Amino acid sequence: MAKRAIKDPKRRLVKAIDLLDANLGAAVWDGHKDALEVLVLTILSQNTTDPNALRGYQNLAKHLPGKPTGKDASTLPRDEAGNVDKVKLRLSNAATAVEPPDWTKVAKLKQKQLADYIRAAGLPDAKSGAILALLGWLDETVGDYSLDAAIEQLGVGQAMDALSGLKGIGVKTIGVTLIEALGTDLCPVDTHVHRIINRLGIVDTKSNRDKTFTLLKPMIPKGRAYSLHHNLLTFGRTVCTAKAPKCAECFLRKLCPSTDSF
Repeated sequence: MAKRAIKDPKRRLVKAIDLLDANLGAAVWDGHKDALEVLVLTILSQNTTDPNALRGYQNLAKHLPGKPTGKDASTLPRDEAGNVDKVKLRLSNAATAVEPPDWTKVAKLKQKQLADYIRAAGLPDAKSGAILALLGWLDETVGDYSLDAAIEQLGVGQAMDALSGLKGIGVKTIGVTLIEALGTDLCPVDTHVHRIINRLGIVDTKSNRDKTFTLLKPMIPKGRAYSLHHNLLTFGRTVCTAKAPKCAECFLRKLCPSTDSF
């Protein structure tokens, strides 16, 4: 069915946020995480699932272990079969539960070596190039492999501009890093967020995720972006899926342009 003209998209968005929170719970940021760990995990998650990204990250850490920090991978969310839960898993879980690799050793790898270690995450050549470019920029900028130090030195805005200039690190990747590591009040736009926000008629941006992010950002009430992002991930994985969405059991169906009730 053709989309209706968008009417009061901000009101539609706020109602959707309220319903998501009421049905899925309001997601709350659980505190600071190492920004470099989150960013590398996010790079690995591009165009694949979070479990695949996690496998690539864990394999890298297995071959080039860093100094133990006391993190415990058994705390990752699990399904009934004991496997990592692909619906509940978030990169923030991985950043707090999985020991990181030794970044100094990673930075010294040839790109092919790094690609082999992270192959489980897919697109190993592109992702290894992005990770090595990131580590090189950190060494050049702060003389250390600390993204937290770089953000503190440059400020969030300038750090975002610098990171977005690195090949393979886009707006969504940076946004996820900022909300998960620092609790920044943003809603990064991944495939789930983009699909649902367009289906709800809040924006109409075709395949342009960056445009969705730009248009969505000023519409989100202060302090509600983090919960919106996380709830849309869950909603997109379980109800409003890319193929065969479960419209009959959708608690946002009254907001959807396929109906005339809003």
